[in-house]
Amino acid sequence: MMRWLVLLLCLICSVLFLYNIQSRDFWAPDEGDFAEISRELDNDLIVPHLNNKPYGEKPPLFYYITYGSHKILSPFKDELAMRIPTALSAMGWAVFFFITIARFFTRKEAILATAILITAPLYYWQARYLQVDMVFAALTACSMLSFFRFTQGGRRVFYYLFFVFAGLAFMTKGPLSVVLIFPAVFIYLVTEKDFSLFRKKETVLGCIVFAAIILPWYLAIYFREGFPYLYENVFRQNFIRFFDAWSHKRPFYYYLMTLPLDFFPWSLFLPVGIYAAFTRLKEDPKIRFFLIWAAWMFLFFSLSSGKISKYMLPLLPPLALLSSTVFLADKSTYRNVVFIILSVLFFILGGMLFFYKTDTYVQFYAHRLVIGAFAVALSGAIIIFLRGKRPLYVFAALLLFMGATYTAANTSVYKTWNPYKSPKALAERIKPLIKDGTPWVYYGSMRGVYIYYVGTYATHVDEHDTEALRALTKNMNVFYILARKRDMKEAADVLPGLELVFEEKIGDTPMVLLKYGGNSAL
Repeated sequence: MMRWLVLLLCLICSVLFLYNIQSRDFWAPDEGDFAEISRELDNDLIVPHLNNKPYGEKPPLFYYITYGSHKILSPFKDELAMRIPTALSAMGWAVFFFITIARFFTRKEAILATAILITAPLYYWQARYLQVDMVFAALTACSMLSFFRFTQGGRRVFYYLFFVFAGLAFMTKGPLSVVLIFPAVFIYLVTEKDFSLFRKKETVLGCIVFAAIILPWYLAIYFREGFPYLYENVFRQNFIRFFDAWSHKRPFYYYLMTLPLDFFPWSLFLPVGIYAAFTRLKEDPKIRFFLIWAAWMFLFFSLSSGKISKYMLPLLPPLALLSSTVFLADKSTYRNVVFIILSVLFFILGGMLFFYKTDTYVQFYAHRLVIGAFAVALSGAIIIFLRGKRPLYVFAALLLFMGATYTAANTSVYKTWNPYKSPKALAERIKPLIKDGTPWVYYGSMRGVYIYYVGTYATHVDEHDTEALRALTKNMNVFYILARKRDMKEAADVLPGLELVFEEKIGDTPMVLLKYGGNSAL
């Protein structure tokens, strides 16, 4: 039976995460960066580069995986070949989670919790996005799950897997893996009053395995690039960023605002799920591990000065498990109230999709009608099943709605949305202009997606760095400049004689290509 359930899970994950994954181009800000960094490994397998310059923000494992997938699947579109590892990481993580929960809790809890995990909006979206976070979160979660399996009487191999996954997570996103994994494990051992692991030879061997995974590349990078690269990779991108981030600075309570949407609709069941977990600690102390897992990681990310909603990915497994218990309770007034709230919300959502601002983005109206119909049908189904006292039927209806909505998005929504997000068409207009070797300049915050689709390195000048822009004329007589339209006058003030080649909007952002060295002035 378990084999068939795992097979069914893989099939569902394939539809959610892999179907039509190539339907959209790489989108800024991150996908193009990772695609370009992976492609530039052709020039240097040790030191990651972006736009032909060393890139020290993260260790190279994700780039290696993406690079290998691109090479193996080279006959397919790059957008498919490079996203496959992310999707497979999400699938493998879900399978490992399902098997673990089924083994140490109940099969019903495993089915519900895994269904919640894979349909959480944050999980679904990151599984289809070329970004390091899904792979990192999968490795981190698998490390935690391996440790849990070992402590519950599992084989020693799971203890070694705990260190292997932790080491691979380190090689994906650096010391963050250590800070997330090991304190949570230590706190759990303290609550269990079990310190015997610290005296076992397996722990020493595990630490050796962990070091063997991370040290080779760090030693190689030190001999190649020296201490400045290590400082950027280890200290600035982790410790300094934690205490004084230079981007995405948010208040302590930021995740209390974003997580409810990233985990919707399951987040509405989480408060009572947490309460229920505390009430069952005595009869089932295994749940303590997942409570500590979620609490520690949430606290750590909340204390960090820099916050992005995707950082919550490693917390989703315990949150999914805690939320699933609500649907198994015989009676729950809270659950019934949430069902009514959801019914009202989805009915309102359907009405808004049908009637609100129908003249805006008319090309999406057909999609709005389909998803709106799903929402209204779900609203009615919730009331019917609630009256019949069938909470698991409501759960199934919610799953069907999430799955149908995601499938509709996979089928055509992203393809229709692509022109508003993708700079590929703009890049295609630049290519013939620079095929004779004329250099081009990217003026603004670095976006590797332009480099990737143009296919030629650019001279990068940071936004508003007019002195660096002026200095280009000392070495180049003729060049093109790609910039936001709002920065065009700023560039013209320091580069007399700029010529406007063309203007093109990407979404709501007007971009311009300018030429220096032409005969016409702006």
